[in-house]
Amino acid sequence: MAEHHVNSPMTGQIIEISVGVGQSVSEGDLLIVIESMKMENEIFSEVNGTIKSLNVKEDQNVSEENLLMTIEI
Repeated sequence: MAEHHVNSPMTGQIIEISVGVGQSVSEGDLLIVIESMKMENEIFSEVNGTIKSLNVKEDQNVSEENLLMTIEI
């Protein structure tokens, strides 16, 4: 199966993770919320699939392009 990598679009702090490993997701589902410059930025799934790995945890700081999770499609 193919994999889709979800990377951080910005530098910020993970304030919410809405999915777990093994969970099925559909295109448009909320995956993660990142706080950057006092604004909450919601990251949505671009594909249908299953969460294969989570590479971050809540309250963790991330940089632009850091790998957040992998979705098996």
